[in-house]
Amino acid sequence: MNVKNVFVFLIAGLVAFNVSAQKRSLTEQADDAFVSQQYTKAVELYKKAYSKVKANRQEKDRILWQTAECYRLMDDKEQGIKTYKRLVTAGYYSVQPKVFLHLADMQRFEADWDNAETNYREYLKLVPNDGLAQRRLQSIALAKDWVNHPTMHQIRNEKSINTEWNDWGPHFANNEDKNTITFTSSREGEENSEKDAWTGQYFSNIYTATKMKDGTLGNVVIYGVNDVNTAVNEGELVCITNGKTQNIYFSRCNVKDKTHQTCAIYMTPIVQNTKGKGKKTQSKSTQNKSNATKDNTKTDTIKSTTTDDNSAFMKVDLGDTAYNYLHPAVSSDELTLYFSSDRPGGEGDYDLWKATRKSLDEPFGNVINLGKQINTEGKEQFPILRTDTRMYFSSDGLAGLGGFDIFYSDLVNGEWSEPVNLKYPINSPSDEISIIFNESISANSASEESGYFSSNRAGGVGGDDIYSFYRSPLLFTLKGKVHDEKSMQPIEAAKVKLIGDDKSSIETRTNRKGEYEFNVEQVKYNVNYRIQVSQIDYFNNEGNESTVGLTTSKDLVHDFKLTPIPKEPVVLPEIRYDLARWELKDQYQDSLSDLLIILVNNPNYVIELASHTDSRPFPNVTNDTLSQRRAESVVDFLHKRGVDYERLVAKGYGERVPRTLKNAVTIEYNKKNFTFPKGITLTDDYINSLRTKDEREAAHQLNRRTEFRVLRSDYISREVRDSLADAALNGQVVNMVEKQDPTIDIPIIYTDNRIKLTMINGKLSQLYIILNGKAIPAIYDERYKDVAVMDWDVAMDLLLKGRINKNDFRDKDKAFDAEGNILDNSVLTFQSAYIGKYWTDKFEVLVRKGMPQQMIINRNGLKDFGNFTFNKQTGEIIFDK
Repeated sequence: MNVKNVFVFLIAGLVAFNVSAQKRSLTEQADDAFVSQQYTKAVELYKKAYSKVKANRQEKDRILWQTAECYRLMDDKEQGIKTYKRLVTAGYYSVQPKVFLHLADMQRFEADWDNAETNYREYLKLVPNDGLAQRRLQSIALAKDWVNHPTMHQIRNEKSINTEWNDWGPHFANNEDKNTITFTSSREGEENSEKDAWTGQYFSNIYTATKMKDGTLGNVVIYGVNDVNTAVNEGELVCITNGKTQNIYFSRCNVKDKTHQTCAIYMTPIVQNTKGKGKKTQSKSTQNKSNATKDNTKTDTIKSTTTDDNSAFMKVDLGDTAYNYLHPAVSSDELTLYFSSDRPGGEGDYDLWKATRKSLDEPFGNVINLGKQINTEGKEQFPILRTDTRMYFSSDGLAGLGGFDIFYSDLVNGEWSEPVNLKYPINSPSDEISIIFNESISANSASEESGYFSSNRAGGVGGDDIYSFYRSPLLFTLKGKVHDEKSMQPIEAAKVKLIGDDKSSIETRTNRKGEYEFNVEQVKYNVNYRIQVSQIDYFNNEGNESTVGLTTSKDLVHDFKLTPIPKEPVVLPEIRYDLARWELKDQYQDSLSDLLIILVNNPNYVIELASHTDSRPFPNVTNDTLSQRRAESVVDFLHKRGVDYERLVAKGYGERVPRTLKNAVTIEYNKKNFTFPKGITLTDDYINSLRTKDEREAAHQLNRRTEFRVLRSDYISREVRDSLADAALNGQVVNMVEKQDPTIDIPIIYTDNRIKLTMINGKLSQLYIILNGKAIPAIYDERYKDVAVMDWDVAMDLLLKGRINKNDFRDKDKAFDAEGNILDNSVLTFQSAYIGKYWTDKFEVLVRKGMPQQMIINRNGLKDFGNFTFNKQTGEIIFDK
């Protein structure tokens, strides 16, 4: 591609070669042509000069180096690679280390990544601090990965408008019409047969193409507005509609003093020239070229150069005219101009800059470099604004696939974000520049996307070609099931929280089948997600899913199993104290984090924190006192983090409850591992029977522990109790379902020993019994033959919600059929049962299908809660105080 090197695409107007050069040597003539950027002429002269130099090896190598540089600047990679390899063989890298760098660059452009990597490493041995070479070396691994994992974009060569020459730089004809594009081409014009001596292409002009009914581009005509095109290079035209006015900005490269070319940005209001539209006008070829060379001195304001009788072009003054200013991108209010330039003060060969003004009547000024976040030691060019805060541009210095890659950056709080590579297949090992989009930016980065860009990738029609791209929307869903790990039953109303690294957070609940789902509007592309699942009476569970790097739409599936929180004590992770002390040490506070999460997620839990010592006494404190204070230190820790004291019961057991191992345990002591078998109780007799002192110390250490167990799951906060106290004291039965979480059942409160029964249909007396933390309405019937019977549907609901499990049934597994349904007339034991402040444990009920009520209890069943009398006149059960 001829567009990147030094002035990129728009470098124009090469000079007539000095006739006096005929009297000079071939080498001198070649050097003059090279300095004048006449690379096609220089390379032929160098090849002739090389054959004439015989004995001077140093000069022959220099000529060969200059030849290779011509090929590089002409973008002839095939000949360039061959010539640089000859220089490597000749050892010229000792004179010019960039032999390796330029060879590696060209090999990377050809996707010859392994050889490119070798030559980058050779160059870095000679020039170890070259940041550009380091970045290009590092980008090879990225390039391989991107090619192996392409995006979903489909790429199509717009063959109907491309030629054997260079066609590049698509822009929409104006920012309100996306049916017509402008582009730049070095194809032969009707009147312009002169070629650019740098590239061998015709001087570039601006053309238009129209979207056809079949979606392709066609109907190519020369851009006829304001007679923009001249006999020199024009390109990169941008049209801005601002209210009732339309202005165009474009680049033009002129011949200066017949020695080198200079490029500038021009601006003009649109004046339709119907006579010239659709073809090059015959009158402007020589006239424009002459006028365009006049204005090359440094100015302080916008300059105006007349090109014909019908239009005026104003050259935008952006600095010293000895440098080049290319590729305009203009904000919607026309107060900010972005451009590429080789002016001093930048980071590399070409940088992106901006100029601003306060009103449309003022010239642009205050030129500022966009900084190291955007610019590199290489070239950054072809800025295009999709919006005023999203800029696309091309760079050969940022990590990419090969030559110029297209990137985008967002303007956030006045700063440009880290550039994002568009990856393969929009980018390739070749050069990609100037991308435009049919659609506005969507909040969903995986939505439908289409547009145009230019590339000189292999398989094209000519050098640079115009390509279209399309990506169908990427759609993602996430669904799964949540089951009880022990009963394998689905868990209803479990909370499933989807948290994305894009700071999104969404919640849903499982249905009766334990199913949850997040739809295509909720699951976004290119996001890493955490899935948190919680439910009352269960330990939380968490999983991860990601849409990052996915190239097709996908329905993600993630199932969970939640482990019920056991009723028996759970040993907390190891917490150690100083000898005979009870203060909780900072390094062991993290061991309580899981317990804290359980308490936060289960606000109706009341737990016991039990601390145990080993059997050996201390002189100044008893084991009972020590263990009690250690348990209290854990309570204090949790209370400081928001857990009510009422939910925390500290209990010190001293040495009285030696630990029984439910599973084999391996513990390290004194840098040795000791394993104790399952089922062993660590009594003094057992410990004293161990062979070594270290093994005995390890056993004592296992006895020193802090445990927790759930005492109740019916805790009601003081705030709720206070708000309902008046109603309860007036004898009213208050249904206190907690509002902040519908999965938590806050039971009915009876605050006295007098339980007022509710009459149902004037016949049945009802009270509430709290079973495993769930308020169940029960009919009190003294004449009912069975002690307590629960309806099958109620029992199944408790099973599905984790209130009970198979171990609560007398027949364990045999209490269920093959589908997990409870068998009729199974005996179920609740671990806790409350009526007001009266309670019992191990409360048995019979599960029966087809019950007329949720639960029925007779006099004998009620006696399990305490002695009472029943006042039929007042409808009260009165427990003995």
